[in-house]
Amino acid sequence: MTLSPVMTRPAWPTDRRITIRDLHAATDRGEKWSMLTSYDTQTAGLMERAGVRAILVGDTSGMTVLGHTDTIAVTMDQLIPMVQAVVRGTETALIVADLLFGSYQAGPKQALANAVRHLKEGGAQAVKLEGGGRIRKQVRSLVDAGIPVMGHLGLTPQSVHVLGGVRRVQGRGEAGEQLLEDALALEAAGAFAIVLESVPAELGQRVTKELRIPTVGIGAGPHCDAQIMVWQDLAGLTPGRLPKFVKKYADLDKVLGEAFARYSSDVADGRYPDDDHSYL
Repeated sequence: MTLSPVMTRPAWPTDRRITIRDLHAATDRGEKWSMLTSYDTQTAGLMERAGVRAILVGDTSGMTVLGHTDTIAVTMDQLIPMVQAVVRGTETALIVADLLFGSYQAGPKQALANAVRHLKEGGAQAVKLEGGGRIRKQVRSLVDAGIPVMGHLGLTPQSVHVLGGVRRVQGRGEAGEQLLEDALALEAAGAFAIVLESVPAELGQRVTKELRIPTVGIGAGPHCDAQIMVWQDLAGLTPGRLPKFVKKYADLDKVLGEAFARYSSDVADGRYPDDDHSYL
């Protein structure tokens, strides 16, 4: 009797960076993959060791790191050191860097100059930018220059002023047709994946089915090929009301708050440092 060979899941690379081909191969075989935001060496390393395949150094750093009320104020000079830190803290994860508000809207020449900075200065392997058909020329120019591009549709944080500063679900009704058209335009321009943010699950499923490239959901339902979250959201560090799609996997606000309070109390009461934590 001839035994059937044991089928094993292809391993992700351990001796090199994950490439867009690796991500596409995983999607083609039906394996979903995870992505998170990071802005520093330590969290990026933790994510990679936990099995996160791609890391976005995003403009959300404007709020989570720099203390702004939105993503608009972040500059390339501020983001690039964060890209460098994430690259240094990882060995295999694909690192994607955001093209910021004002860094690509003027046209392909501006987009190319700033994308090159992310790769040459930051060390990223790909860039992400927001928008649909209106930025197809920018996407094409980057792809033609050999720079992998991830698109971003739905709720696009850099359009906060157009959206009135309110988080709304995007792509309902006829707007869904426009979103699908934009997704197809990005794919035709050469994007290797598209983030879908805050869209109805049914639309997320439809776009995923129509595209040959992976979709990366953040509030776009369970049918996307991959998922991304802001790490502070899932860790319980983001204050205030969070979007419906956020699942809290930890309560670090409580854990760290208690640790800082114990430390402060120990110092005030003279319990720290004690003999066990002093050089004798």
